[in-house]
Amino acid sequence: MEEKQLEHFSHEEHPLILCELQKENDDGSIDQKSAVCYGCQEQISDSTAYCCFRCDFFLHKRCAELPRQIRHPMHSQHDLVLLRNPTYFSGGCSCNACGQGGWKYFTYHCSLCQFDLDVSCAILDQREIKLDCHDHPLRQQRPADIYCNACSKVGEDSSYLFAVCPFWIHRKCALLSSPVKHKDHNHPLLLAYSLPPDYRSFRQRCPVCREMIHPSDWLYYCGPCRYFVHVTCVVISQEDEGQLSEDIEYPISGERDQNVVKLPSSNAAQELIARFLLKEDEISSGNDSGKSNIPENIFIDSHRKHPLVLSQKVQNLDEIKSTANSDDQEEAKALLVCDVCIEPICSSDDLHYYACVECGYFVHLTCSNLPPELHIPKHPQHPFSLTCKSSAVGIFECEACRCWTNAAWWTNAACYKCKSYELSICIKCASASMITSSVKHDGHKKHLLTPFQSSHLFMRCTACDYTRGGGFWFACEDCHVYVCYACALLPPTTTQRWDKHPLHLIYPPYFEHPEKFYCVLCETEINPHCWMYHCRECDYSLHPWCIPQIRRFGRVKYGRSLNVNNHSHPLTHVPEAKYKSFCGSCSDRRLDWEEAFECESCSFYLCRTCARQRELRVVTINE
Repeated sequence: MEEKQLEHFSHEEHPLILCELQKENDDGSIDQKSAVCYGCQEQISDSTAYCCFRCDFFLHKRCAELPRQIRHPMHSQHDLVLLRNPTYFSGGCSCNACGQGGWKYFTYHCSLCQFDLDVSCAILDQREIKLDCHDHPLRQQRPADIYCNACSKVGEDSSYLFAVCPFWIHRKCALLSSPVKHKDHNHPLLLAYSLPPDYRSFRQRCPVCREMIHPSDWLYYCGPCRYFVHVTCVVISQEDEGQLSEDIEYPISGERDQNVVKLPSSNAAQELIARFLLKEDEISSGNDSGKSNIPENIFIDSHRKHPLVLSQKVQNLDEIKSTANSDDQEEAKALLVCDVCIEPICSSDDLHYYACVECGYFVHLTCSNLPPELHIPKHPQHPFSLTCKSSAVGIFECEACRCWTNAAWWTNAACYKCKSYELSICIKCASASMITSSVKHDGHKKHLLTPFQSSHLFMRCTACDYTRGGGFWFACEDCHVYVCYACALLPPTTTQRWDKHPLHLIYPPYFEHPEKFYCVLCETEINPHCWMYHCRECDYSLHPWCIPQIRRFGRVKYGRSLNVNNHSHPLTHVPEAKYKSFCGSCSDRRLDWEEAFECESCSFYLCRTCARQRELRVVTINE
């Protein structure tokens, strides 16, 4: 290449020579000499540039050929003159377009107005830009308070506008790159000019600011993980070193404290009851040495007909599953259920329990020691009295854990009742409400959850996404995570009768699962931001409230009998009526697979509403 020299005002010591900065090797590879342009301070990637090797001074060809004087639309009243560097005493200036301070290189300057632009804002970025999200080319405007169509925020910044239509965006938003690496996520995030239609089935919430993402917002996202974040929050999050990644379990201050409750737990009811009820020297869980301190026979208010006899568990639940056939398993599990808390006897760590074999009445050791009155911290106005249901239709709605689908959460367990307010709380929730320490839950590994009582009219549960009025919660207010009792006390695993594998409770974000989740029972899409049960081997999922042993009647002990005055045989409480069954009293109500009262010999059914009516004179047989 013929040597070309340039006398340039920015380097009067020596002429600048147009040089080759790239060299081709014998193997065809290209070596690029590393050089930074003095004028714009950007790396030179062009094959040629103006150079002074003696002074290690380089200029882009475009920067070396910049005009010495321009009239700029941001300062149209005067000409701007190109300076080698600002002439202020400090040696630097602040660009009036982008706000960058301490600029000490090529500057277009108006001495009358003390107006300055760096070369990128003055010339290099003045070309029109074209974005995929808009049909027209956009041109940069002077700084002004504008509403940005990209980030939906008002702020003073250089902006781009097309004069034909009122479409404005901040300069920094117009220059957003894609993909980007966000430190709170494992995968690169793509820029989208609106929420992709495939992800609009459910509301999307930004994990940084916790605000909802509007379908028209610009955002960064990872589709396989259903991870969406505002474009402005990516910047905020990158600057905020305090943010933690959701998929890593971090050490939590205080979690080694023995008072910290760990959830989820397959034994949650008994662990919570024992925590506030029993002293270590009263009943030794899982220890035969404690038997001498336990009465052999007791009477309790809920079962005065016969004494309860201390019994020893011969088999635990795992042994039952391994030795019994499916019918025996169901029968064993139906029998070995505590009539006070409606939790399996086999789930307890105690080696003993109380039983009335004649009536099929069983009670955990812990449940036999429940206090008759409880003062719940979250409802200090009145005491709660222990109330036991004596009728097979004597079910109630727990005020603490009723949440899903805003339906009643029924149980025929014993309860604590505030008669003044007609509030009833099941034993498990009453025990949970007595927690004054923190909770470590696998669904939120960043921080401990604390007991929380809402004063708001409505709140939304992070785990199930349903709203409910007030009530009892576990919360991490720093992260705006609020978990209702129904979700917080879910078991870590459960089963389905058609699948030999356990279903595990899993929590978002669900990394690398690009397919949508569908509940195999109700056949609807599952919100990917909610907790769900999942079979890893078979890759299917279920809503927690769709699983029979968890849903709204999952905590009712079935098998109790009652006599009614319009049928000659006793009726048995069953979880599911047969297909094409109708109520024998109101007739027009179909009971397919619903909870009902059945006379198996006559195929006669009653719905709960009819069984509770006074004219039927419901009388229990075995209590």
